[in-house]
Amino acid sequence: MTPEIRAFEYALGLFAVLIGLAVADVANSFHRLVRGNVAVVWDPLALLAAFYALCLAVGMWFDLWGVRHFSQTRHFFFYLWMLADLFVLFLLAAASLPDGPRETSDLREHYARSRRYFWTLVVIFQVSYLLNGLYFIGADFWQHFSYRAASMLLVNMGLPCLLALVLLLSRSRGVHYVGIVVLLALLAIHYAPYQIN
Repeated sequence: MTPEIRAFEYALGLFAVLIGLAVADVANSFHRLVRGNVAVVWDPLALLAAFYALCLAVGMWFDLWGVRHFSQTRHFFFYLWMLADLFVLFLLAAASLPDGPRETSDLREHYARSRRYFWTLVVIFQVSYLLNGLYFIGADFWQHFSYRAASMLLVNMGLPCLLALVLLLSRSRGVHYVGIVVLLALLAIHYAPYQIN
């Protein structure tokens, strides 16, 4: 095992905790809704938002594996930046579903109430993700510039920022349905070639 991989495994510990907390929060909130003793008014839009948060968390796990050879990830200030980014990811996952059922749990009402907070966190996360992508691509991108690579960067990292901003500003449930479905499709396209091996 190389020293870089050992250092990565050490650094990964704290990242894994935050990603695990994000996944666990969505799972626990969903479990409380399903198994609670209160009536739940289900809303597909709220469930799609929670699923999107869950997919972002799993995607970050794959992204972390993809940057294991970059020594920059183990410098203190970049490490701190990544922790802040994953903390935002945890917050958005925690905001996706209600924490605990009340007398009734209306997911439509929850989504309407937490929509601005949730999408503000998604915008912050996506902008940070874009900046991280530019950081990792860096000089290598400009040395091997191609319009295909630039368009993929825009689609995979720029478009989610724009869509999240649109969803933050829009109140239309129709726009939110379309926006979340497109964001999920972009995630699927982005992570389809990824492997942990």
